[in-house]
This record gives sequence, C-alpha cells and structure tokens, in this order.
Amino acid sequence: MNEAQPDSDDRERWARLKLWASLRHRDFALHIGVVFFTITAHWMRQAENLYQVYELSASTFQLGLTGLAQAVPMFAFGVFGGTLADLMDRRRLIELAILGNFLIAAVLGIVTITGDVQVWHILIGTALTSMLNVVLTPARMAMIARLVPSSHLMNAVSLNSSVSQAGHIIGPSLAGLAIAWTGAGPAYLLNALLYLPAAAGMIALRTSGAPSRPREAVSLESVLAGIRFMRRERVILAFSLMDFAIIGVGYYQSLLPVFAKDIYQVGPAAFGLLASAPAAGGIIGILSLLLAGDVKRKGLVALWAFLSFSSLLAVFAVNRHFWLALPLVMALGVTNSLQAVIRQTAFQVLTPDHLRGRTFAVFAIFAQGAGSFGAMQVGFVASLIGAPGALLLGSAVGIVLTLSFWIGWPEVRRFGAPRA
Repeated sequence: MNEAQPDSDDRERWARLKLWASLRHRDFALHIGVVFFTITAHWMRQAENLYQVYELSASTFQLGLTGLAQAVPMFAFGVFGGTLADLMDRRRLIELAILGNFLIAAVLGIVTITGDVQVWHILIGTALTSMLNVVLTPARMAMIARLVPSSHLMNAVSLNSSVSQAGHIIGPSLAGLAIAWTGAGPAYLLNALLYLPAAAGMIALRTSGAPSRPREAVSLESVLAGIRFMRRERVILAFSLMDFAIIGVGYYQSLLPVFAKDIYQVGPAAFGLLASAPAAGGIIGILSLLLAGDVKRKGLVALWAFLSFSSLLAVFAVNRHFWLALPLVMALGVTNSLQAVIRQTAFQVLTPDHLRGRTFAVFAIFAQGAGSFGAMQVGFVASLIGAPGALLLGSAVGIVLTLSFWIGWPEVRRFGAPRA
C-alpha cells in the first residue's frame, strides 16, 4: 500500500496541474512568451495604423486600403511563406521576422515624431508586416509539435490559442492608451520595444528549427506540396472546408453594428461590450478545453461545436433584447474557439513535420479567408433580406453542412476516438 501512495500523489498533482501541463516543458514556455509579445505587438500596431490613417486622411477609403495592403501579401505569398517554413530553419525565420517587425515599428515611430509621416508610409509598413507574417505565423505554428510530447499537444494548442486571444484583446487597448498618453510616434516606439522580449525568448530556445529532412530546392512542386497533402488528409481538409463555409455564411461580427443601432437601439459603449463578447467567450472555450485535458473524441467535439454555433446563430438572429444578446454572442465565441482548437490540434497531429509550414499556410488562408468572404457575403445578403434574415440563412446552411459532414465524412467524427 505504501509503495502505491507516491503514484496516487503524482496523479493528484497532475490533475491539479493539467491546466498548465505543456508549460512544464521549458522551450514551450518560452514559445508562449514569444507568442504573447508578438501577437500583442501585432494587434497594437494594427490599431495604431488604423487610427493614424484616419487621423491623417479622414477617409474611410484610405482605411480600406490598409486592409487591402494587409490582405494582398497574405493571399499572394501565403503558400510560399509556408514553404520557407519547411525548407529553412524555423527558428532563424522567426527571429528575422521579429527583427523586421521591430524595424518597421521603429521607422514609423521616427517618421511620426519628425512630422514627416504620410499615409503611404503606413500602407507600405502594413504590406511589409503582412509579408513578414506569412513566414512568421506558419514557422511559429509548425514549431509547436517539436516543443511538447504528443500527449500534451491539445493542451499546448489550447494555451497557444488563449495567449493569442489575450494578445488580441490587450494589443488594441494598449495602442489606445499609448496614443492618448504619449502620441502616435512614441506609441510606435513602445510597439517596437515589445519585440525585444520576443527576440530574447527565441534566442534562449534550445529546440532545433532545422528542417527534419534533407533540404529541398524551392520549386513549384515543393510550394504546392501542402495543398496536395491537404487533399489527401481528409480530416484536415474537412475541418478547413467546414470552417471556411460555416463560419463564412454565419459571419455575424460584421453585422453587430446593425444589431446594436437598429435592433437593440443602444449606443457605442453598449456596442463595444457586444463586440468584445466573442473574444471573452473564446477564452472561456479555450479554458474549458485546458481543464478537460486531452479530449479523446476530438472530431465529435468539433462537429458539436459547429452545430451549436449554427443553432445559436438562429437564436441570436431572432432575439430583440440587448442583454440576452451578450450571452448569446459570448456563447458563439465559445463554440467557435472549441472547433478552432480541435482544428489546430488535428493539423499538429496529422501533418508530418516536413510539411507543417506549407500545410499551415494553406490552413491559415482558409481560416482568414472565412472572415473576408463572410463579411462580403453576409453584407450582400443583409442588403437584400435584412441582417436577421442573413444570419437565419447562414444558420440553416451551417446546420445542413455540419450534418452533411457528420454523415458523409465518418473519418471526421472518428478523429481522436480510441481505437477498438
């Protein structure tokens, strides 16, 4: 009996610590620090860019150009950036991207302080940042599976997502405070300083970022390897298609101003609460997965999350009360975060190391494209049948698509299930 006691104590200790299990691995803990500072800095500078462009031009068209400057490099070079993440040392690529982001923020700060800044400076800075991030993002995501054992992958992906969500919330808030207290120029310099601890974290990393196979030549065939792999790996392909289609047709975020002003008849402060509720729900969803540990039936969790998202969307569409809208939008954020973590876990588990960068680049284009497609699609449909009608249509399409994948792609619902 006495010999068994330490094992029992260890199990109890692990039960208490499983929320942070992957942080016990030194290099993953460093990686999380890198993620926090780079994501916070990214969203901080994006908010600064938008604020300054509108301050300089008072033009919504110019604001639209900043979005275009960000989107074009992502779609034009995204797959190529993933290829570099597989064929070159990922650590070095991340370090170079961090250095490039530091320099862009510093230059924007200097030209702003000297009074020479113009909109085109910010547009070029935005485009260069996007080009750096098409390498930074797949290289950073492809490193995760090297930093933790497979039993901790879901925990690692969940923590990575929660830190990204936190950076998404903190970055814009920090930008607003910095601009209010110091002005736009010093705010850019503060933004540059956030990249220094990220660079220190990468330098301290011990895990190799070198390619796992002998170096390939960069060619059209190597660039397209990630697309070919996704076509063969039906689980990753199914999750990507579901996310693009279901989140796209149900992209309610772009219609929140319509619901706030015309349906709930509330002011900007209440709209701010409504707009931040999905991120709060996302953090709740991620924390629930962290507490659950390594969920076995991952495919079923993702399918239920997609089905719940589509069903809640219908309830939100017909609701006419603001205080009921807040928990509904938060619940939509919960379900979206659940399927997002499962998708990223599937990517980490099923993709071989030498293809992770290229596959994640395609994977990210699907995920980020869902927002662009969704904003356009729901806006057009809402102009024809109204905002509630657009979301009801999106809900119906989402439910049908989820059930179709549930029935027609059995490997999706079997993903992660214990083998018989």
